[in-house]
Amino acid sequence: MMSRQYYQRGNLVEAEELDNVVALRMRVDEQGRAVAQAEIELGTNARGAMREAGIDDETTNDFARARWVFVKPNQQTREAFATGEDVSGAEAAGKVIRRPNGRIGIATDVLNVQLKPTLSEEEAARELEAVGLHVVSKLGFAKNLYEVRAPAAEDALAASVELHENDRFIFAEPSFIEHIPARFGPSDPKYTQQWQWKNSGADGGTPGADVHIEPAWDRTFGAGIRVAVIDNGFDTEHEDLASGVDPTSGFFSDGVVGTTFTQNTSGMPDSDHGTFCAGMAGARLGNGVGGVGAAPECGLMLVACLPDQVGAQTTLARAVAYAADPSKEVPETDPKDGADILVSSLGPNGAEWDLTRVMELALEFAATNGRQGKGLPIFWAASNGEDVDISLDEVVSHPDVIAVVLSTNRDQEDNAARGPEVELIAPGVDVFSTRSGGSYGTDTGTSCAAPCAAGCAALALSVNPQLTRDQLRDVMHRSADKIGESGVVYDAAGHNDDYGFGRVNASQAVALADGMVP
Repeated sequence: MMSRQYYQRGNLVEAEELDNVVALRMRVDEQGRAVAQAEIELGTNARGAMREAGIDDETTNDFARARWVFVKPNQQTREAFATGEDVSGAEAAGKVIRRPNGRIGIATDVLNVQLKPTLSEEEAARELEAVGLHVVSKLGFAKNLYEVRAPAAEDALAASVELHENDRFIFAEPSFIEHIPARFGPSDPKYTQQWQWKNSGADGGTPGADVHIEPAWDRTFGAGIRVAVIDNGFDTEHEDLASGVDPTSGFFSDGVVGTTFTQNTSGMPDSDHGTFCAGMAGARLGNGVGGVGAAPECGLMLVACLPDQVGAQTTLARAVAYAADPSKEVPETDPKDGADILVSSLGPNGAEWDLTRVMELALEFAATNGRQGKGLPIFWAASNGEDVDISLDEVVSHPDVIAVVLSTNRDQEDNAARGPEVELIAPGVDVFSTRSGGSYGTDTGTSCAAPCAAGCAALALSVNPQLTRDQLRDVMHRSADKIGESGVVYDAAGHNDDYGFGRVNASQAVALADGMVP
C-alpha cells in the first residue's frame, strides 16, 4: 500500500493506493463487444489481490461489466504508467485507490475544478490552459465549473494537491470511477415475504415472476401522485398506511334520507379488504414495519362506500366522480385535488354485473374530465372464477375501465374472468399486504392484483405527470411482459384473453413513460 493525498470539499484526504493492482478498461471490437482480458495480455488477474484488500467480488464483477478489470501489471503496463503513456491494448487506465471509508475508486487523470466566479469565461479558459488542464466538458449548473484532464500530472490526486494552492481555483477534486450500485432495498421487515415485488423462486415460484419493481424504485417511489382506492372501508390508522393517507379521503354513509359524504377519516368504516388493497398500492417504505406498497410515496385517497357490501351503484358512481373531482361532493374543495389514478376491487364474483347509466356516466366523467382534462386512469379488479366471461360484467368491461386479472408466483393466470376486455395481469395469489387492526397477512384474488397494477402505473405517471389517460394506458400495455405456460398465444395486437397484454412490468413502464412526449 502507498499513502496518497487529495482534496475533497476543501479537506485534505489521506488514502491508500493499491500498488500491486491497476485498473484497465478493455477496448471493444468492431461489433462493440469487450475484448477478452486474455487477448490484451496486460497483466494477470488480480481478483485475489482485490479480495486481500477487502474488495468483494460483487464490486469487482460490477466493474467488469463496465469493462474495467483489475490486474497485477506486467512490465509493459508498469512502464506505460511510469511514463504517462497509453497502455497498449487498453482503452483507459487508472490507479486503484482505497479511500478512508473503505470504498475503492479508480483514479485516472480526470478531475473536476471550479475557478473563481469573478473570472470571465475567457479568463477561466486561459487559466486552465496555463496550468496544463484540458477541458473535457463545461458543467452548466455553476459558473466556471469544468470536468478536465491533467495529462501533465502524475494523476488526478496529484493534480488536486497542486491546484489547491492556486488562488484562482475554488476547488480541484479527483473524479473517481467508483461502484455506485442500486441503493434501494426496502428495510421493511416483511418485504422478503412480498414475492410480488421480488420473486426469488421461494415456495415453488419462478425467479423473476414479479412486476420488476426494484429498478423502478431506483427512479421513483410515486411521490406527487394521488391514488384513489375505492372500497368498503379502511384501517386509516394502520402503521403502514397512516402517514400516506391524503386529506381528501372520506366516506359515504347511509342516512334516513339518501347517502351522505364526509371528507374525513374520523368515523370511516374499517374493512380488511380495503386495507389490504390500500397496502398493495401504497404501504409506506423504510418505516421499520410491515412491507411495502407498489408506490410507497404516493398519496392514498381512500374513499369508502357500501360499507356493508350492500348499496346502489349510485353511491359507487358518486365515489368514482368524487375521486376525479372532489368538488362534486365537497364544493369548497379544489377540483385539482382529484386523484391521478383510481382503483377499485368491488363487484360480484362469477356473476353478471349490469351497468347502470349513472355508473356509466360517472366512469365517462372521470375518464374524460379527471386530472384537469387529461383523463383519470381507472383500474378495476375483474371477477374471480374460472372461465367467467368478462363481458358479462358490464362495469369492468366498460371501455373506460382497465380490467386486471391475477397471476401466480410462476407467472401463470389463476382462474379469473377472461375475454377481449382483459387488459393486464398482475400478482394476486398469496401476496402479502396490510390488514385491519394494524396487522398483516396474505390473500389471493383479483382484488390484490388491481391495486398492484395501479400502484405500478402511479410510478410510471410520476416520472411524466403530463401523460394523458390514454397514453398511460398505452404505456402499461406496451411495457407488460408476455407470460404464461408453453402454448399461450398472444394475437397480432399482443393480447391474450387470459393474460391481457401481459404481466405488469413496473421498470419497463417507468422507462417507457419517462421517454414519452405528452
